Amino acid sequence: MRADSSNPLPLAQATGRVRFLPLDPGWLFLAASLALIGAVVLIPAQRDVAQARLVRDRALALEQHRLARLDRYEGFLAAVTDKEPGLMRDLLATQLNQMPAEFGLITGPAYTRVPDASVFPALEPPPAVLPTANAQTNPTSMLGRWATNPRARLWLIALGGVGILIGMMPPARPRTEPAID
Repeated sequence: MRADSSNPLPLAQATGRVRFLPLDPGWLFLAASLALIGAVVLIPAQRDVAQARLVRDRALALEQHRLARLDRYEGFLAAVTDKEPGLMRDLLATQLNQMPAEFGLITGPAYTRVPDASVFPALEPPPAVLPTANAQTNPTSMLGRWATNPRARLWLIALGGVGILIGMMPPARPRTEPAID
């Protein structure tokens, strides 16, 4: 029984065994070299993106701190404009050193210290918490250090190019299809 050479399935059915052609080792060089060049391109880009995100997160934290500060100052200004009685009494006592007549003099060891006359420290929000650098901005693997080092990076690109060249070379012996009888 002669099998059709265009369809490998009848050949496998006719002979009872399937014969695979050996894999060309050039594909291994090609795949490894493409992965190496991909790492050399992507690792520094990933580090730059992480660094940009860190700068963005710090700017957002500072912006939130400044917005909270503005809100506190606007609230204080609105209270002064509306002449809230509690605030006016406190401002008279601290800024002009005037106490209403119904309040008596408080003496004792807890009140011997002179109070601060400035209202601004009480208006300040807590300090902003800035994010810090993490593992994404500082590569810890050997490949990460090589891919971000300018001199080693050139060597990795050259080695990747040589590996691609080796992988793209034709095999030394041409492949032959098994003869079908």
